[in-house]
This record gives sequence, structure tokens and C-alpha cells, in this order.
Amino acid sequence: MAAQLRLAKLFSMANTLTTCTACGSTCDDIQLQIDTQAHVMRTDNACELGQRWFATEGDTLPPATIRGQPATLEQAVHHAAQLLDEAKLPLVTGLKQATIEAIREATALADALGACIDWTTSAGDAAAMLALQTAGAVTATIGEVAQRADMVVVWQANLTATHPRYHERYLDKCTSPWIDTPEQRTLVWVGSELCEESEKASHAILIKPNSSFESLLVLRAIVSGVELDAEAVVEQTGVSLDVWQDLANQMKSARYGAVVHAGELGASRESVIEVARLVAELTATTRWVALPAGSAGNSSGAASVLAWQTGFPLAVNFAQRVPSFGPDEWTTRRMLARGEADTVLVVASDLPSQLDSSAAEALAALPMIALDWQPTATLKAAEVAIRVARPGVECAGTTQRSDGMMLPLRAAWDTDSPTCEAVLRAIATNLAARS
Repeated sequence: MAAQLRLAKLFSMANTLTTCTACGSTCDDIQLQIDTQAHVMRTDNACELGQRWFATEGDTLPPATIRGQPATLEQAVHHAAQLLDEAKLPLVTGLKQATIEAIREATALADALGACIDWTTSAGDAAAMLALQTAGAVTATIGEVAQRADMVVVWQANLTATHPRYHERYLDKCTSPWIDTPEQRTLVWVGSELCEESEKASHAILIKPNSSFESLLVLRAIVSGVELDAEAVVEQTGVSLDVWQDLANQMKSARYGAVVHAGELGASRESVIEVARLVAELTATTRWVALPAGSAGNSSGAASVLAWQTGFPLAVNFAQRVPSFGPDEWTTRRMLARGEADTVLVVASDLPSQLDSSAAEALAALPMIALDWQPTATLKAAEVAIRVARPGVECAGTTQRSDGMMLPLRAAWDTDSPTCEAVLRAIATNLAARS
């Protein structure tokens, strides 16, 4: 009877609308269809990235392991709490595939432990956040850009490859009171290597490799009315002054424009600052915004949760029992490379694959606790590994798109695996009972 009820429930949930986090587009129109064994059979509306994302399954993983041996959830939680309790400076990290709810619990646990918490694994991860502190931001939602922008500049990004449905969902839709047809929107691509995106653009500007910063300085100077030496411009950017002048005039003439950036530019704090300053200059006479294209998972949500819980978006240290900010000290990469963390809790992320060699080697030598639904190298290497429910498939939750919009993750079926936030709460409860 129980099996029949479960089968009926599976059929009743066979078509579930959910959100895909395989790339920064964060498409929220994905229809999942599942079979009687709770396997994803179809992913309507998903691109190739999304189809591969939903095809990854974790049902072959044991519920929990301790040093590679099967264990009960209670045993794993107890052992994880013991490791964290004995640590002098634990590090809570990962978080990139975690829900907003799980990140909140991870932050609370770090606070209770006096630990460091961070979601970044490279300098590029932190670039946009640190640039925001320096130059601020003039921004909008992707939906507003899709509805209003008559000019979009894609800078150092190949959205066609990295965000396959970005054009379909946000740039090619032109049915609004402001934009009637695609021909009314000018798409300009600026980059150092021709790609699928440059072929789609109305105009493509090929700059020298590693010259985004210089190119942005030139463009901002022209917008501000500064006279430049034509030979120096070509030498620094690989593009003539006339081309930059034409682009600046187009941008100043637009009613509503957006700069969408990623790739090489997104990894450079200085370049992101220049984008913000360029947009601010343009906004003096018209309306321009800047948007990161975003990355897979919920990095944007991790930064937001830390900011509203602690006041800082990354690299937070609770060792003094109040949150302290150290972007040059308490990032995951720096703490591991310097040997400062003595126990690591990895939440929903395949951490070793994202680190440089020195940080990855340091991580391998430390006691590690990992919570994930994917069969990753992190779970295999962890002293304590706990298989949690998969957000957007096996459990509900919330994720944040790169423009700050919160989107729902809906469950397609029930699972016996606990949610990530439930495991984090259980560890916190076990720790509290020890004090």
C-alpha cells in the first residue's frame, strides 16, 4: 500500500516547474518530468547545460560515511560536531550550490563556532563585490533590461556558449511598451577573441588581449570629453580612436542601455570598477546600467546572505565573537594556502576542483566535512560526508539570480535524504549540547 501511495505521488508530481542553476541565466521555466523510479526523464525548456545539470544524480551515494565507511546520519552529525568542536579555527566554505536557507544556517553555525566563513575560491569571485564597495553600482534587474534597453553592450563575454538561453529569455524578447522589435535594440560586443557572441552582435569590436581595463578607460575618457592621443589609444587597446568615439556616441544617444560583463573583465576588480564609473558617467545624461552575466549556482545568494547577516559579503571571521571582514586574509584560498584553518566544512561545492594547487594540497591534509548531493571528489575525500537532498529536484528552497532577484526552487519528489539546512541545524544542536 505504501509503495502504491508513493507511486501515485510520483505520478501526481510528474510535471514540476522549477529553476535551473546550471549557469547565470537561472532560468525559472524548467518543466521536470520524472519516472516511477524518481529519475529525471525530461527537462523541457532546458538548454544543453541544463539537461546535463539535471541528469546528474546522487541516488547512488550512501546517506553518510565516516572515513569512507558507511555510517548513519546521526553518527555522521555527531562526528562532524566533534571535529568542529575540537578545531581552533574552522573554516565554513563552499556554499555555491546551496540554497538561501542553507547559507543562513551555515552562517549561524560559523557564528556559534567562532569560525571563518567564505564562498570565494579565486580572486575573480570577489572582484565584483570589492568593486561595489569602491565605486558603487548603477544596476537593474535583467527583466527591466529585457523590457527597456534599446542598446546592450556585451563586454568580454560569450553568452551564447556560457549562458545558452540568455538571448532567448532576455535579449531577443522585444514585446514591451518600449521595445517592439529586435531591430530596435542595438547589440554591441567587445572582446579579445571572436566567438559565437560576436557573430550575433550588430557591431563587434576586437580589442587586444588583456586590455579590458585600458579599453574601458579610453571609452570613459571619451564619454567625459577628454581628448586622447590616437596613436596611444591604438597601442593600448588595438582599436582606433574613431571606433571608440563612434561607440561612445551610440551609448550617449541610447534611451536605455546596459553593459553585461563576464569572463576576463569579471575577474578583474579594476575593470569592474571602470564599468561602474563608465555607467555612472553615462547616467548623467541618459539611463545606463551594468550587470554581471553571473555564474552557475548561488554565489550571488551567498554574498547577499553574508551581507545581511554580518554586514560583509565574503571573508567573514567570527573568532572575536563579532563579525570581522578580511578580503585579503580570510578568503578560502588564502586561509588554506597559509595553513590557518584546521578543520573545513564544505557546503554544497566541489571545493578541490576550484582551488589552485597549493590551496588544494593544504585542503587534502585537513579534516574535512562535506555536505552535497553530487558524487564529487570532495565527498570522496571528506572524513565526514553526508548526502543531502538536491535543491530544485528533491527539496524546495530559494536561489538568487545574479541581478539580485530571488527565485524558487521546487521539489519534484520526496526523498529520504535530509536538506542541507536540516543537517547544519543538527550539527549546531549537537554542538550546543556539548557546551
